Amino acid sequence: MKNHECRRNFYTLFLLVTTIVFALSIGACTTPEKSKAQHVARGQALLKDKKFQDAALEFRSALQIDERMADAHWGLAQAYEGMQHFQQAFDEMKQTVDLDANNLDARVKLGNYFVANARQSSSAVSEAERLAQQILQKDPNHIEGHILMGSVFFAQGKKTEALQELNHAVELNPQRIESYLSLARFYASTNDKDTADATYKRAIAANNNSALAHYEFGKYLVQTNRAETAEGEFQTAVSVEPNNRDARFVLASFYPVNKR
Repeated sequence: MKNHECRRNFYTLFLLVTTIVFALSIGACTTPEKSKAQHVARGQALLKDKKFQDAALEFRSALQIDERMADAHWGLAQAYEGMQHFQQAFDEMKQTVDLDANNLDARVKLGNYFVANARQSSSAVSEAERLAQQILQKDPNHIEGHILMGSVFFAQGKKTEALQELNHAVELNPQRIESYLSLARFYASTNDKDTADATYKRAIAANNNSALAHYEFGKYLVQTNRAETAEGEFQTAVSVEPNNRDARFVLASFYPVNKR
């Protein structure tokens, strides 16, 4: 009886020790470098699914391990922007730019924030110009860098130079919808309605299956009091990309605003 009890106690102790050793070996395999990379990878996947709050938690967890991790700051900036927490997004973008000289996308986004704040800050346009110059020094063919520089010139009242930058952005990739949209907004801002219309249609001609091209043209049509025509563009946006959440949101928002 005593031998049986001893064997049972020994077996229990053996299982306990084995479990502890296994747990310690797993913990030893998860280094801080690996752990923070896993948090960032999960955060980036959540960003794609537009689960911004969950993504923010992952990026914050990475930053608790390494507060100078540029990728985590950039991811957190995008998550904050998705949640419309724009001041926090702006702060995280500045952190990203300070930590990573090669993140040109962060510089573009931060520069656009500065341009948007030009009326409230006399130095904002200068900051945007500095960022645009940094981008184009590193990559002279960076499309968004040229578009940012165009925005800077426009804010400085240099419309001819702004138009040159925007046209150059289109020339760099004639299939890129976003470049046409930036050019169309330029013409809309200068009250050149006919050319704005034509440029939005150039975007659609570049890719008729782009929901973005259709619903952005629809937004412009609403702004210029052509709601009937806009509705057709919003519906087309949804039909060409049924899973595009932004297209569906724009169409859904259009109806109550126009009492339909």
